[in-house]
Order: sequence, then structure tokens, then C-alpha cells
Amino acid sequence: MAVKSNKKQVDKKPKKPSNNRKFTIWRSVKRDFSKLNQQRRSFLNRRPHRSFRLTRRRDYRRSLNVPGYWSLTSEAHRFIWRNKKIFLALIATMSILTLVLSNVMSQDTYQQLRDTMQKAEDGGLGGFYSTVALFSGVMVSYISGSGTEGGNLQQAAGIFLGLLTWLSSVWLTRAIMIGEKPKMRDGLYNAGTPIIALIVIIGIFIFQMVPAAIAVIIYSALNNSGILNQTPILMAAGGAAILIVSMSVYWATSTVFAMIIITLPGMYPLHALRLSGDIVTGRRVRILLRFIWAVVMTILLWAIILIPTILFDGVLKGWFNDINWLPIVPTVGLILMYTSIILMSVYVYMFYRKVVENDSKKSKSR
Repeated sequence: MAVKSNKKQVDKKPKKPSNNRKFTIWRSVKRDFSKLNQQRRSFLNRRPHRSFRLTRRRDYRRSLNVPGYWSLTSEAHRFIWRNKKIFLALIATMSILTLVLSNVMSQDTYQQLRDTMQKAEDGGLGGFYSTVALFSGVMVSYISGSGTEGGNLQQAAGIFLGLLTWLSSVWLTRAIMIGEKPKMRDGLYNAGTPIIALIVIIGIFIFQMVPAAIAVIIYSALNNSGILNQTPILMAAGGAAILIVSMSVYWATSTVFAMIIITLPGMYPLHALRLSGDIVTGRRVRILLRFIWAVVMTILLWAIILIPTILFDGVLKGWFNDINWLPIVPTVGLILMYTSIILMSVYVYMFYRKVVENDSKKSKSR
């Protein structure tokens, strides 16, 4: 019996390969193509405007029923004032960590900048203009981190603390607005999860602003070389630079909202960018004007506080030479930097919530 069964197995012919595998591959390709086509149609429905093609106003105009410029700004400031203990604790903690880890703009760096401005004032530059130039130098130093005495490690620590301040502020704002009573340490401990995703968003924002930076650099180089001495060339170069900068800022508008959306649990950078792009579609210019308003208000805050501080520092150290080591202006600038981050994050978050609530009410009414 065993020999007979072996013979049957030997005499059995191998089966020919079936075409089921080919049909399976074809069905898989067809299914993937159908999914991509569905995603394309969804994208076209969500964003009806196409570049370099005329779009009817009724197809892309979207409502933006949110409070006015002053109303929204006042609401954000009142929110921070009502919860001032939490945000003051956050500012103090981040300022101390920055002094320990990053050392943004030391007193020696500020003194060098001040001496340069005094020489310019002696060379014919007025006292008011030298003070404004010194204020601009301090502000740019804190924004760019160029005043840090240390190397790349200190600059990286300063950037990390700035991003952590943004995330903590958004986390605390969201928790307070939903009725919770968090403490500052809750935001500091729990808000750092999406920091890698936020770094990706910041990298995309920097990439979007590269054309603007190149335009400014080229314009400055042409101006220093004397090519722009003729009025027609100056007007053409200035108009081109303004156009490129405006296009970069217009392009990066949705990325600001993505910096809020990325704080949601389980959110990925590209998905956050897609959602933020859907939110700003059809009203990008109006949203951009709100962001410009917030930046102008922040600069005004710096000017109101920092310029008198610079004047007071100069008068005080003119009377008492023994306290030249005292970093009055750098300390005030450091506090202003974290105050500005908190103000901007709260303003942008509240603005984002107003826009989303407006869209949800409109969809329910339909």
C-alpha cells in the first residue's frame, strides 16, 4: 500500500500556476488608483481655487465671523490677566532656565551694541534714532538668538525652550478654556510630546520664508553695490522684493495655524498642514491681516517697555559706574521674549478656535 501511494505521488503532474495572482495585483492597483482619485476629488472640493486660473468669487469666498481686531486682542489679554499666576510662573521658569542653559544676550554683548550706537550718535546720528537702533538691535538679537555668547549648543537650548514655552502656553490655554484648573507644572510636564512635530512645522515655515530671505539679501546687495541709484531700477527692484516677500508670507499663513493644530493628540505634521490649509482657504488674506496685527501689537509692546528701559539703564549707569555689570536691558528683553511667545500663542489659539467654531456653526445651519 505504501509503494502504491508513492507511485501515485510520482506520477501526479504538477499543476499549472493560476492567474488569480495577476487578477489580485490588478485589483489592488485599481483600488489604489480609485483611492487616489477620490482623494483628488476631495481636495478639489475643499480647495476650489486653482493657481493661475480664474475662479468665481462665489466658489471660494468663505465667511469669517470672528470678533474684531481690538476685541480679539482684548479678549486674549483679559484671559492672560485672569490667569496671570500661571503665565507669570511660566515666564519666570523659562527665563531662569534660559539664563542657566542658553544665556541669551549677555551684558557684554549689549554693552558692545550700545557703544556702537553711541559712536554713531557722535558721528551725526541723533539720540532718538540711536535709541531706536539700539532697541531694534536688542529685539533682533532675541528673536534670532545672535546675541548668545555660547555656540550652537546654547542656541539650540534657547530654541528648545522657546518651543516648549509655545506648547505649554497652548496646552494651558486649552485646559483652562474647557473648564479645568491646571497648574503651571502640568503644562510644562505634559505639553512637550509634540515638540518633534512642531520642529518639523517650524522647518516647513522656514522653508516657506526662504524666497523672502533671498529677495531681501539680493536687494541689500544691489543697494550696497550702488546699482539702485537710478530711480527706475530702484522702483523695479523694490517692487520685486516686496512682491516676493508678500508671496512667501501669504504662503506661510496656514503654517501658523498648523502650529496650533499640531498640539492635538496623535496629530502628524503633514496632516496638521492639510487641516490648516483647509481652514484658511478662501480667507487667507483676512487671516493674514490678523497675524500681521498681532505682530504689530507685539512690536509695540516691546517699544513701550524696552525703550524706556534702555533710557533708564543709560541714565542710571551714567550716575553709578560701578553697576555697569548689571544686565538690566538683557533681563527685561528676556522677559519680554517669553511674554511675547505667550501672548502670540494665546492670541493665535483663540483666533483658531473662533474660526473653527464659525465653520461648525455654519455647517450645522446647513
